[in-house]
Amino acid sequence: MENKEIKINVPEGMEIDKENSTFECIKFKPIKNKLPKTWKEFCENNNVKEGEFYIDGLSYIKETYATEQDPAIRNEESDRNLLPSKKLAEAMLALCQLIQLRDCYNDGWIPDWYSNENKYCIEYSDNTIISNVYCATSRVLVFKTSKLRNQFLENFKDLIEIAKPLL
Repeated sequence: MENKEIKINVPEGMEIDKENSTFECIKFKPIKNKLPKTWKEFCENNNVKEGEFYIDGLSYIKETYATEQDPAIRNEESDRNLLPSKKLAEAMLALCQLIQLRDCYNDGWIPDWYSNENKYCIEYSDNTIISNVYCATSRVLVFKTSKLRNQFLENFKDLIEIAKPLL
């Protein structure tokens, strides 16, 4: 008896679904964990999922319309502001507020991260919100004096606590 061989052309972006395939019926499934090279590629290969949130024009945090049974096709343009969880959406909103407040406290001062002058920062490290001093290491919550930094930390600890996943 002669051995016969059948070659299968697997569609791009797919792999054989070994769990659901039989000898008589080969099924395919999308390749998981393919890292996108562009935002467009990410959108093409990742639907909007249940549990994604966004901040609307009135600064309300809203859940997307997608469900587990009915995921939505991700739109390259309109879905750029989606976040993977409500906690991260809350953190992003708090960070937006903190950046506005930081700029108010600094009164026009912008750090020069190429200079050797001290910059007084608030950061999140080892599960703790801490004050630190840097010359060349960039941080979001940066102030021109330690007094301003300490005052900011005292006044906005609640917002900083919410924003800490992004610090």
